[in-house]
Amino acid sequence: MNPIRRRKTIVGGIAASLVAGLLVSGYAADAPKTPAKPSAPKAAAPKPGEAAPPPKVPPLGGAAAEFLTVPPRPAKPPLPPSKLPLEFVKNERVAFVGASLAERMNLTGSFEAMLHARFPKQELVIRNFARPADEVSIRQRSSGYTGLGDPIYAFGADTYICFFGFNESFGGPAGVDKFKADYESFIDTFGAQYPRDDTGSKPRFVIVTPAAFEASGNPDLPSGKTENDNLRLYAEAAAEVAKKRNIAFVDLFVPTRAAFDAEPGLQFTTNSVHLNHAGDLKVAQLLDVALFNSPGQAAPGSPAFEQLRAAVVDKAWTNLQDYRMLNGWYVFGGRRTFDTDTFPREIAKIRNMVAVRDRYVWDIAQGKQVPPQPDDSKTGELITPAPGFGRWPNKEPKQLKYPTPEESIATMQVPPGYEVQLVASEREFPELTKVNQINFDNKGRLWASCMPTYPQWKPGDPRPNDKLVILSDFDEKGKARKHKVFYDKLICPTGFEFWNGGVIVVDEPRLLWLKDTNNDDVADQVVELSDGWGTDDTHHTIGAFEWSPGGLLHMLEGVSMSTAVETPWGPLRKSGAPGCYVLDPRSQKIRHFVTPGYGNPWCYVFNWWGQGIVGDGTTPQQHWDTPLSTAPYSGRKGMNTVFDGEGMRPNVGTEFLYTRQFPDNIQGNFIFACVINMNGLTTFEVRDDGAGYKGNRRKKPGPDGKPAADDLLSAKDNMTFRPTDPQIGPDGALYFGDWCAALIGHMQYSQRDPGRDKAHGRVFRLVYTGKPLLTPVTQFGKPVPELLEQLKEYEPRTRYRARRELRDRPTPEVLAAIKSWVAKLDPADKEFDRLRLEALWVQQGHHAVDPAFLKEVLRAKTPEARAGATRVLADEWERIPNAMELIAPQASDEFARTRVEAIRALSFVRTKASVETILKAAALPRDYWIDYTLQMSLGALDPVWKPEFAAKTIAQDNPKGLELLTELEALSKPSGAATAAIKKFLSDPEMPQKQRDAIHAEIAKAKGNADNGKAVFRRVCSSCHKALNEGVDYGPDMTGVATRLKKPELVESILEPNAKLDPKYATTNVDTKEGDSYTGFIVSETPEVLTLRIGGGVNQPIKKSDIAKKVTLKQSSMPEGLAAGMSAEEFIDLVEFLASQKQGAPKPPAKK
Repeated sequence: MNPIRRRKTIVGGIAASLVAGLLVSGYAADAPKTPAKPSAPKAAAPKPGEAAPPPKVPPLGGAAAEFLTVPPRPAKPPLPPSKLPLEFVKNERVAFVGASLAERMNLTGSFEAMLHARFPKQELVIRNFARPADEVSIRQRSSGYTGLGDPIYAFGADTYICFFGFNESFGGPAGVDKFKADYESFIDTFGAQYPRDDTGSKPRFVIVTPAAFEASGNPDLPSGKTENDNLRLYAEAAAEVAKKRNIAFVDLFVPTRAAFDAEPGLQFTTNSVHLNHAGDLKVAQLLDVALFNSPGQAAPGSPAFEQLRAAVVDKAWTNLQDYRMLNGWYVFGGRRTFDTDTFPREIAKIRNMVAVRDRYVWDIAQGKQVPPQPDDSKTGELITPAPGFGRWPNKEPKQLKYPTPEESIATMQVPPGYEVQLVASEREFPELTKVNQINFDNKGRLWASCMPTYPQWKPGDPRPNDKLVILSDFDEKGKARKHKVFYDKLICPTGFEFWNGGVIVVDEPRLLWLKDTNNDDVADQVVELSDGWGTDDTHHTIGAFEWSPGGLLHMLEGVSMSTAVETPWGPLRKSGAPGCYVLDPRSQKIRHFVTPGYGNPWCYVFNWWGQGIVGDGTTPQQHWDTPLSTAPYSGRKGMNTVFDGEGMRPNVGTEFLYTRQFPDNIQGNFIFACVINMNGLTTFEVRDDGAGYKGNRRKKPGPDGKPAADDLLSAKDNMTFRPTDPQIGPDGALYFGDWCAALIGHMQYSQRDPGRDKAHGRVFRLVYTGKPLLTPVTQFGKPVPELLEQLKEYEPRTRYRARRELRDRPTPEVLAAIKSWVAKLDPADKEFDRLRLEALWVQQGHHAVDPAFLKEVLRAKTPEARAGATRVLADEWERIPNAMELIAPQASDEFARTRVEAIRALSFVRTKASVETILKAAALPRDYWIDYTLQMSLGALDPVWKPEFAAKTIAQDNPKGLELLTELEALSKPSGAATAAIKKFLSDPEMPQKQRDAIHAEIAKAKGNADNGKAVFRRVCSSCHKALNEGVDYGPDMTGVATRLKKPELVESILEPNAKLDPKYATTNVDTKEGDSYTGFIVSETPEVLTLRIGGGVNQPIKKSDIAKKVTLKQSSMPEGLAAGMSAEEFIDLVEFLASQKQGAPKPPAKK
């Protein structure tokens, strides 16, 4: 039996109190309403002048029906017309919609506070539903977002104040007419979809233009001229729509342009487009006067106004936990397995907490005395699910008991001569909990990101307090004597890195920059850099941050995420595509590349020469990043791994072992932190493999004489030890965190499982006792010439930190010092070419690459230096005036890796000359890596070369190149219709069922390659399924699957795993009377005993007399969105492979 038992559940009558009417000072709490599910048709737009029919709302089920069903809404009296000055009725429900201009009002609350100050007696009910990157015709949401109710429908606004036009403006003059048509369509369809009451009474709308673009004077950001020209066009277009529809209109563009132009530089924005606090106040004041034609009563800065504003911000944050709830995949999406009873109660509680805050805000606005905090005592009780500990017997400790740090060290097996030492733990520093990433600053101090809030905030708890902790003053055994909490208001900080004298850190769903300005090691400057990062799964959110040598921040994101962010260059949207975001913090440009077949990438590291290795956390796959990171291509295929990890997974961080503190025989080895299968640091040797790399796990003779794993550290019997983020420290030792948890994962238990640990976290280091520790090399306060000398150090991590510090120093000083330093380098030094490449990387970090110097390094004697310099040329292409001239020799370089880098670089250059240069590389000797990069790069350039190919005007004197284009053209034809169908399906989660069925049939017509499909199956599916005796026996055995399912059904089973779930594989949850909880598939059942197949393929018998509750869900354990991680061609090949499985069908487990 489990050592934890179920906590008492809640007293009855909660549903009635939540839904029927929590009364707070006479105000009824918002009653949740039931929206249409994604598959339900949206309400049709009424014809002009017609009343909108009430939308058809299908009923919810289970706890959602009990807590989130909307009570009837009787007819409301008519609203005042939408004209200026705007008038409000008492208790009018007002909603903000639009993009970040409105969404960022959640951060400061100035405009809403002014509304309450102006209309204290009207007691306005205000919600902000704006989202980054929203447009009138594009409002990307998570899959299943309305599965438990659409928050906008639940609110039922009377008036919508609309803030659209910014993201649309990047469509330029050509998009203006579409914007106007889309805006009118939005007013009609939105009004019909979200009526004020059950009679279909239409809400009113107010149109507000986007603000102007603030010119920064920074050459790395847009100048603002084109941007403001376009914004003016879209502001004028919005005015035309408002006039045509007789809607109140406010022009923010003209007055903000005047304010922004009054002083040079960024006075009102953080990045030219997103308002800072001063800009938000300016816009709030402009709106307040424009909407009501007179100055308001608010006195910004006064104690009364600041109290009101703080209350508004608190309410806005609470509301955000509803309409932008984290972990949506588990709340309303495809992984809603364990918490079908939990989250409906939480959503209802949040909405009631917001209603309490409405009353609190009104009381402040009316000058009444209020308590220090709103009273949430009557907002509803929650339930605690049964403990799930014991569900995974081969992956969890036998008892839910945590060893001391010393006891944990005693379980760690290391090679002779190595020793594990404790750096810090929760025992010495209670704030050090749930360590997921570590890093060393320029003073040699160790920072740790800590996530006690994980997996998400619980309504009624204090605000999230995840934090960055600084450890310092280490003794001779490496133990920290001091710690300092740098910042403690974060939500799940899955990644952080140092930049510009501060720290870039995740604060889901935002990315922050924090800085200490008064040298007390506490952040006192907080800047919201960007917003809209996917949070569908809080451990899939961008994380595992790593700088490239040239200063680009790599941030990894998992599958089934919905990310939509705004930048000064336009919106960036990605949905369901696991991969890497590459952020240039100077220009704020972001690009993305897909990592095919990944579930949740958590590994990134660059080697001696700047070549990146990216890896999955869910599987052991590790890949060379150059071929993967060509320009975006929808047909991207999976790629061969550097090594597959031999099933040692999941993985949280990687490192190359280059340190003089360790023996020679380990130098250059590669490790990843494995948190389950061997609980340690899996160790690999990496070698060249043609143009790319290949690796193998280190081996040694085992007791039986056969090869056995020779890992640097293993603690497979310590199932609370979950190592994270290994990194060579300034003293040469290997440091790593410890998540320290008995429960093994995110989806394997209820998000509210009482066994989820919040209190433990450790940092350890591994030292080699046969050699002394290195004298730490630090960067703080060192002059630039000394920092450049650190680039000569043997340890790449020291060089990493030196480059990072040099990027923070003034550009003129750094460039002058580089010139002098390079001139003194000795050409006879074997490190000469590497050091020149290091200098080039430092220049790149300032976007100040010297083209003449770059040309020299591109033609260096050392081939790896030429490859590294080619990547610099690719990254800085737009800043290098003769880039095309410089790339040509690289595409024909004798070193194959340089050619791969050149092909990749040219994939971003959409010209015929670029294609012709790529094809010259195709005429040279090729291997797997070159062929893959050629196919992906030319795929990205399809629009360039295909018309030329059809006209026979390309590769005229290049037979090999023409042969390659002919082959690629042929490959693109057979499955064209199926490819289009797959893309359409993935882009429209609300597609009607009839259309879905047609798409399944269309895809099934395609003829794929079953041999290629078998390779896709091994890579993507074999971790849960078997076929022909390969894979894991957990989900349905695919052997003989074609005898059970027709080809369209195979397609449907992958695209929609929950659509037609075989009852044998329906997820069943069983709670026993003793408080144990099990989840799995029913494999047998007698009158006395129910047997579940649980994790690890274990059959768990349960006496029926012991069962307190049994629930079988129509829920597959297979994740939604799997197809998004494959190319369309791979998907078709996988279906072809499965369709070929007609022999040896396994007999299903018969129920007795």
